[in-house]
Amino acid sequence: MRANFKQESFIEGYFNRIFKGLSFEGIGLKLARVKEIVEVEQIENYKKPLLMLLLENDSLLHVEITNVKSKPDLQSMLTYDMSIALRYRMQVNTIILNFGNIQQDGEIEKSFGSVHYKTKIVDLSDINGQKVYEELSQKISSGCLLDGRDKLSLVFLPFMKNSLPFNEVLLKVMSLLERMKDEEERITYLTVISEIISRLIGKQGVEVLKEYLMDTEVGIRIRDEGNKEGMRESIMVILLEKFNVLPDDIYYAIAGQKNENTLMKWLQNVTSICSIDELKKMVFNIE
Repeated sequence: MRANFKQESFIEGYFNRIFKGLSFEGIGLKLARVKEIVEVEQIENYKKPLLMLLLENDSLLHVEITNVKSKPDLQSMLTYDMSIALRYRMQVNTIILNFGNIQQDGEIEKSFGSVHYKTKIVDLSDINGQKVYEELSQKISSGCLLDGRDKLSLVFLPFMKNSLPFNEVLLKVMSLLERMKDEEERITYLTVISEIISRLIGKQGVEVLKEYLMDTEVGIRIRDEGNKEGMRESIMVILLEKFNVLPDDIYYAIAGQKNENTLMKWLQNVTSICSIDELKKMVFNIE
């Protein structure tokens, strides 16, 4: 019997498709490879981490991106790192990826009372974004498989050194991704880069992405997947309020349902369900 309805979201699935098994050696970090993305719980009044990745040695990698206009929120970073270290007894490696015109490398250190906090800075402005773009463009156009270093470069390409304004670079990267021959791979990268930009830049990044994605195949699919995920979670919440636990077959049937019309029908009817038998009839279409 299952009482926990939380499953991997479609956004987490896309992140894992790219980051699983990835090494950060390409940007000078000697760390274990990535096992999976981690979504941490919101701590009130503190900004959530941009990226939190579980590594294969069971430590965590906390990644933030910043530039001269966007200072790192060290207090929020420390709060999450300390919470994880104390609650789960896990080591947290924290890095800041810097981009923009002002180069910055090394470490940032700050004391909060008796606590001394230090994080490593990796300067993406040292990497020639135009050169990386041309190399990736050639590989994508020829249909070559991307290796681990290529994947990392593609995700962080908008933040590398470039003569164009950020918004223009972002649109250029999006256009490059549209040339990918594999539909699922194309949607994966568009979704992950869009999510990172939205988390980092906020309204400015969201507006650029909305304008680009509004009527594209990937934009429609992201909205569609988000709607279906929201309906699945709403159904689960209502049922767990009623029954506390759910039989595994019902749980997996709801979690795996991808037809939006079916989900909408279930959501409309679920409040009137009074027993597990009635629920089974609805989910498995038993007359």
